[in-house]
Amino acid sequence: MSNTSNLTLNHVHARVRDLGAAVSWFETMLELTATYRDDRLAVFSLGSFSLLLDASDVDSAMTLGFESRDCDADFHTVVAKGAIAIDSPADLPWGARAAYVRGPGALTVEFEQQMKSGGTQRP
Repeated sequence: MSNTSNLTLNHVHARVRDLGAAVSWFETMLELTATYRDDRLAVFSLGSFSLLLDASDVDSAMTLGFESRDCDADFHTVVAKGAIAIDSPADLPWGARAAYVRGPGALTVEFEQQMKSGGTQRP
């Protein structure tokens, strides 16, 4: 690997203690369908990016950020389905609007909508 600037992030692995519950959460809350599933792994394909859930004895603590066309609507939809709200939709200084819910295991799910007007670069 000589030139890392040619790399494109195409997937992440998140470890979860309860794979079945995690898959169910993504299917129910976000209406995603696993494109592959066995007793140790589930894959959710999201365009050119994939989320892989690995069965594990520990939960990964990470935030999964989803681009949203309507942050408020997406947040309120999943909360109405039973997701636990962490932060309600709010405008951020870098020109985005974001909201957060608790995902399965130690995962946090973020809905981020780019605002039309200005703002600074992301941190």
